[in-house]
Amino acid sequence: QVVDVLEQVGMKPWLDGLADGLETKLGSNSLSAGEAQLLAFARVFLADPGLVILDEASSRLDPATEARVERALNALLQKRTAIIIAHRLSTVQRADAILILEEGRVREYGPRQQLLADSTSRFSQLLQTGLEEVFA
Repeated sequence: QVVDVLEQVGMKPWLDGLADGLETKLGSNSLSAGEAQLLAFARVFLADPGLVILDEASSRLDPATEARVERALNALLQKRTAIIIAHRLSTVQRADAILILEEGRVREYGPRQQLLADSTSRFSQLLQTGLEEVFA
């Protein structure tokens, strides 16, 4: 099951490159940021929870690793409820509902499409100014 999950999150080539396979001991500096994220996703797949809470990583990944992380995230979110603290527009666009907190208070909550259609909504304003700039 572990090997199947590692393949599902795009880590099979990494696993195949380990000298002792699943028995390889990893040190604190053995994984790149992307590999660590993918392994964290693998642990979630193995636990198979109905609810997933993620603080989206804002680290800069190379394009190939970012694509692997995006594919794994898409698979992870299938048939699950997720609460995601988003830092990037691509993640927010996946959401069914948006909750915006400002200074510890709920500023706005509603269906993404409805908030997007309302030019006076905070969500719409954030999209117009560039979400990445606001949350950077």
